[in-house]
This record gives sequence, C-alpha cells and structure tokens, in this order.
Amino acid sequence: MNLGHRQARFSCLLLTKRNPRPHLLNTWRRYSIRMSKPRDGVNRMKINLKVLVALVLIVAVGYWAANSLLPRSYSGSALDFGVGSGTVTVTNPSTGPIPAQFITGSGSFRVASTVEGLSGNSTRQGSGSTATYVFDLELPPGESEFTVTRGRSVNFVADTEANLEATVQPVSASTARTTLIVTAVVVLGALFYIVRITKHRWINLLRRRETPVPDLTQAS
Repeated sequence: MNLGHRQARFSCLLLTKRNPRPHLLNTWRRYSIRMSKPRDGVNRMKINLKVLVALVLIVAVGYWAANSLLPRSYSGSALDFGVGSGTVTVTNPSTGPIPAQFITGSGSFRVASTVEGLSGNSTRQGSGSTATYVFDLELPPGESEFTVTRGRSVNFVADTEANLEATVQPVSASTARTTLIVTAVVVLGALFYIVRITKHRWINLLRRRETPVPDLTQAS
C-alpha cells in the first residue's frame, strides 16, 4: 500500500470518528432519554415524600399546640376533670356555698385562689399505694378562680344539685409562651425546608409568565 492510499484511509477513519452514523446517534439519544426518565421519576417521588413528611410535621405540631393551649369548658352538677398547671375558673350559680375538692394520687400540691380563704395545701388521706392528697373547700356563690401549684394530675371534683360551669386553661402563661415559640420555630423550619427542596418551583412558575411590554411607539 503506497503513501497516498494510507493517507486516504486515515482521512476516512477521522471522518468516521468525527461524524458517526446518524442512526447510531439517534439510538443513543433515545436510550439516554429513556434511562433518564425513571431517574427523574424517582427523584420527584423522593421530593414529594419529603414534602409530605414536612406537612405532616406541621399538622402534628399545630394539633399539639392547639390541644395544649385552647381552654376547656365543663358544665353540670357532677364535675370531675383535670386542672393541669393553668388557671381554673368555676361559676357557682346558687345562693349558697357548695362543697368541692381538688384531689390527686400523685403527691402533695398547693391551691392558690383569688378568693380569700380558699388557698391552702393538700392533706394526705390513707397510706401506702392507696394514699390520696385532697384539698377540701366550700365554693362560694359567683365566680372563683384557682391555680394549682407544686402538683400534678390534680382533678377538680364537685357533686351537687347546682349546675356548675368551669373553664380550664391547661397550662401556665410561661408554658403557653414556650409552646408558641416552639410551634413557630418548627412550622417556619418545615416551610423553609419545603421551599428549599422544591427549588423555588413556585417562583419559576411566576417567572414563566410573560410580562407585557408597553408599546412606546404609539402616540399618547
């Protein structure tokens, strides 16, 4: 093979490498697109799952905060409800005092009241595992406000013919403030996480809208 034939063969090889057959290129492109679609689907599924988890967290924290902070109301002639660590307001519609008590089996406690003579410490009744701690009182006519301190799992109990009304704020003011702060931090963090993993898609959708350009050539 002479020098001219070798140069021609080399040139053909270069052209073949630089310009492969079109049908091979098309086949490779179709294969690449087909392989990339499943990966895109898996990535979208992962993103949707993460968004769902963040939304569930927001709902759970919101429910916990509402259940902790919202006041609870009770009414009837036989009341027995937990008072928590907040404020209890009881309304006695009768004209005379009504016997009532705060009771628990979880240790001693103290009751503070805005009504004079209704504050004091609990007393122990019984012994061993059946011991209870009780604070007896005479509920005066009208509205009375109580706060239980240094105790847990305390119930207000009253059994009378009068139809009593009670409102319970489950937690104290400091606990309510802490609950609100924790809820705000968790909700804002979850929203920021959602925006971050979705890569601001809602902003991109807004950018895709065409903004009308005024025609400055028309006479005003």
